[in-house]
Amino acid sequence: MPDTTGVGGSLEIDLPSLSPKQKDLIREQLARILVSPLFCHSKRFPEFLRYTVNRALQEDTAGIKERTIGVEVFGREPNYDTSLDPVVRMTAVEVRKRLAQYYQLASHEHEPRIEFERGSYVPEFRLRDETPAQGPAAAAPGEGVKRPAYRRSSAWILVACVATAALAISGFLLGGTKQSPLDVFWSPVTASKSAVLICMPDLDTILGSMDERQPPAPNNLMQDVSRLPVAFRRDKVSFGDSMAVASIAGLLGTQRKEFWVRHSEDMKLDDLREGPVVLVGAYSNQWALQLGNELRYSFAREGDTYYIRDAANPSARQWTERPNDGAPGAFDYALISRVLDPTTGSIVITAAGIRQYGTQSAGECITDASCFEQAEKIAPGDWAKANVQIVIETAVIGENPGKAKVVAARVW
Repeated sequence: MPDTTGVGGSLEIDLPSLSPKQKDLIREQLARILVSPLFCHSKRFPEFLRYTVNRALQEDTAGIKERTIGVEVFGREPNYDTSLDPVVRMTAVEVRKRLAQYYQLASHEHEPRIEFERGSYVPEFRLRDETPAQGPAAAAPGEGVKRPAYRRSSAWILVACVATAALAISGFLLGGTKQSPLDVFWSPVTASKSAVLICMPDLDTILGSMDERQPPAPNNLMQDVSRLPVAFRRDKVSFGDSMAVASIAGLLGTQRKEFWVRHSEDMKLDDLREGPVVLVGAYSNQWALQLGNELRYSFAREGDTYYIRDAANPSARQWTERPNDGAPGAFDYALISRVLDPTTGSIVITAAGIRQYGTQSAGECITDASCFEQAEKIAPGDWAKANVQIVIETAVIGENPGKAKVVAARVW
């Protein structure tokens, strides 16, 4: 039986031929998506999207397979173990999520659509009909260019629409539909009338935290970096931190929530009192350490050991960074918190890892409904009004964090 899951390969599909004009429309749409905030701050996601879309436009869908993408897009060896290195699968999941967020904005509603079915790396294209329907052979307005196997008749679409409307009405009559844990977690932030302040460290603050870990030696790289102009260092940020900020900014954008991104070192306590705050990064972000120090789960250090401390079991070291040598067994840990901070009087959200890998994974988890579903099973409660803390674990393969796994959660 052919593999149709997208794990070992992808289903070979004969996509309907596109006219040159239609292909140009898709290429223009690809360019619009790639410069959007959801993609422009990333390296992996645009490369994946660009590669798969271009292959599909060339009608070469047989080449859109996990291993091929891993080798040609992410530079993996031809014989790399896809089960140990899930970079392609994880990237596909994130790209699918970000495309959905992109098209949720009203300003993008009528644009050509680029989509991925779950379990497939082959993109589907939906184009608005540009000519009036002329007989049975003409495409219906809004009909997309996609896989023939997934076409639906207009009758079934009508049935689906009626069913959806009935469900919506019944949900309204019964008091409304239940919000997802993701929506509930962010509800105090999105309901606030103030803009959200996102604080992230730059190379200058990261350098300071690294200096505490390992004092500079002669010819040490940190010494060389410290000689760079301050303006240059302030303009550079960690890839993991920037990925986390991009994820959070993308989610806030879909909610049409105004936000600002600022250097954590530039922030004063009064700035943090003006509205909801999102703190990205741990040891390099003074506010994440200072405001989270009294919580059940917090970042701690003992000599050269950096770990997440559990105040209920202070001697435990189960959430300690492990060496990242590219081999199986390398892990990072991260904290996600949402608390009404007594010092600032504002909602403070933290997305921070022991290292940059954990921070990147925290940024993905904090915008992923399935991650919060894991946490809610561990710690059920009134998430809308209570304080929340989540500890996550992520496997690190090479320079890529894996999917977040919730290992502890607390609601109080």
